[in-house]
Amino acid sequence: MYREGKNGSVTVFLSLVCILFLSLICTAAESARIQGARAQTANLTGMGNFSLLGEFERNLLEEYEIFGLDGSYGSGTFGIYKTAQRFEEFLSYNVNPGKDLFSVWCFDPWNLGLTHSEISGYALLTDDKGEAFYQQAVSYMKANLGTGAVKALLEYVKDTDQIEKNQEEYEKNRKENDSRMSDLEDQKEQRLQEIESEQAEAGGAVNPPQNETKNPLLEIAKLRMRSTLSIVTGGKPLSQKAVTLTKLPSRQITKEGSLELERIHKGVTADVLFREYLLNYFPNYLSQKEGEGLLYQLEIIIGGNSMDKRNLKSVADKLLLLREGMNYLYCVQNSQMNGSAQSLAVTLTGFLGMPALTAATKHALLLAWAYGESLIDVRTLLEGDKVPLTKDVSSWTLTLENLGRITEIIDQGGSGQEKGLSYKDYLRILLYMGSLSKQKLRALDLIEENLKRISGSEKFRAENCIVGIKTRTEWVIKPVFFSLAQAVTKIKGEDISVVQTGGISYLDSS
Repeated sequence: MYREGKNGSVTVFLSLVCILFLSLICTAAESARIQGARAQTANLTGMGNFSLLGEFERNLLEEYEIFGLDGSYGSGTFGIYKTAQRFEEFLSYNVNPGKDLFSVWCFDPWNLGLTHSEISGYALLTDDKGEAFYQQAVSYMKANLGTGAVKALLEYVKDTDQIEKNQEEYEKNRKENDSRMSDLEDQKEQRLQEIESEQAEAGGAVNPPQNETKNPLLEIAKLRMRSTLSIVTGGKPLSQKAVTLTKLPSRQITKEGSLELERIHKGVTADVLFREYLLNYFPNYLSQKEGEGLLYQLEIIIGGNSMDKRNLKSVADKLLLLREGMNYLYCVQNSQMNGSAQSLAVTLTGFLGMPALTAATKHALLLAWAYGESLIDVRTLLEGDKVPLTKDVSSWTLTLENLGRITEIIDQGGSGQEKGLSYKDYLRILLYMGSLSKQKLRALDLIEENLKRISGSEKFRAENCIVGIKTRTEWVIKPVFFSLAQAVTKIKGEDISVVQTGGISYLDSS
């Protein structure tokens, strides 16, 4: 069967209209694609930033809950160019996930090209005396401590102010009384000579009353010549370990970042949380933690010396002064103790007829009494027992009659009590009384030394740790849907350049 065929045709006008419509559609699609490509460059830059800081030092996080990117990448030699190269590598894989892999062709709507990338700024863990370390430590403690615990810790700060005033008052009174006693010594000798002369003229033997009563001030004077540490430790073996501080952050920082990070945490509460972090992550004299590094690590944060023994001595001296201030305050406010000191002072000096010397001796006895009680307190703390911050009749252990036997009493051991503050609690107070900036850097000293003893972190240095970066990337967006429009309009499509800046730090989530 024959079927008559008909020829179809499209007019030139309709063809042109179709081309124009297709060109319009392609132009609109290209415009939308370009906007999407711009957004994609920002996404890729952000992904590169996250990927870069995702290579944090694992041992630093596991041991101390602190983030830091080793800018030396395990070599010990810092170079920001190494970080920049790593950043560019991440970007190249982000823009082309199939790089270095065999894969079939797939359509890429963005058609992006990376032309340049750089690290335009960076912050280090040791910048501004360890501020980034401080911020991260506070963030961690804030997330893990309850509000009630923080309020309880803030009470220590209130006590610290009074403790410092008591210490200052004690030292001031002791110096003034020592000076007064020294000035009266010449008068005392002169008066003794007069008494001897009077008794000689009367034909009597010289037998001053003070020779019949033992003067405890003489024993205290001998004790003050000895090292506090040797007295309060009772001859126990002490760690002789030491570390070289010369190249550690507290003594030498050779690098400084170019990026200043925001200080999110500040104020008294933040300082309290940081000190609590130190107490939780660094062992002390009573921790009995064995290892290759320093054993008395909280003590080095307080004392700042290179040897365990020296740091413990520094802490013992500080504890002694702390207790002297508190005990002296109790002595001068206790009427019964004042009466006992007055009676003994009269017994020792009354025969001289020098009221000024008797008053100075009474004050010297109160100071010595507070000193003797304080030695017992420090010995008690170092044995792991508790001592109340403020004494009362039930917690005061040393009588004036036993003050001359203080060495024998101390050798018998401390006077442990169930109520009061522990050695760790007193270390907390000493931390509050110390320099925060020094404590931050000394803690970084210990972190660096401790991590060097862990496999994989042998060349770790705190000043090589990057904690924040600022980046700049340059991209080119090549045309995709503009080919048809270009053929119709004869307008040559050009690549579009895009610049993106970004930044990220480990503090952003604080």
